Amino acid sequence: MSKPRVLVVDDEPQMVGIVAYAFETQGFEVVTAYDGEQAMEKINNERLDLVLLDVMLPRIDGFEICRFVRQNTTLPVILLTARKEDEDVIRGLEMGADDYMTKPFNPRELALRAQALLRRSGWGDMRSLVRNGNLKIDYNTRQATLSGQSLHLTHNEFEILSCLMCHTGRVLSWQSLLKTAWGLDVWEGGKEMVKTAIYRLRQKIEEEPENPSYIITIRGLGYTMPNLEKHEL
Repeated sequence: MSKPRVLVVDDEPQMVGIVAYAFETQGFEVVTAYDGEQAMEKINNERLDLVLLDVMLPRIDGFEICRFVRQNTTLPVILLTARKEDEDVIRGLEMGADDYMTKPFNPRELALRAQALLRRSGWGDMRSLVRNGNLKIDYNTRQATLSGQSLHLTHNEFEILSCLMCHTGRVLSWQSLLKTAWGLDVWEGGKEMVKTAIYRLRQKIEEEPENPSYIITIRGLGYTMPNLEKHEL
């Protein structure tokens, strides 16, 4: 089962480093951003399970990012604030934040609270067994099935399929799929690697690979998997 991925957003590099270390020691994979625009880019292009936001950010503040996350995703959000005024806390909760902490704080306590938030949101249960249409992924056995029949997937095909299934309805860029499946950032030839893996996946899961219903290409943006009606498998 893959590690939960948290986006840590703060304009102070030292704070990002401290928080990232605390989260990594608690079993998280950490993605970082240092201003609001970077955060929005990561939210739109990375596979994430949790967002940790400083309120006071350059370019786009944490409140606005929180509003965007809540309107467009189901990601849990924790806000960090240096201010203790009730108005800031209330505003953050009204924007849809799931939890908050005021600075200074204990980084390990923050990581443990993040773990608890993920458990309450059903992360472990969701990630152990994921279904969409007649597709099913079991993370305990790393097996994928279609209508009960086992699919023989490569490691990279499995990672791409699971990423799409865990983010149904979202458009994922080829860069984010490359990072997920191969652990690479933007790399020469990476787009073709993802395109080839998608082609092979379609041959294995689609009734009509040239007219796919599971993995849809969004020209110029990436790939998406619709949230299909679930069936008993």
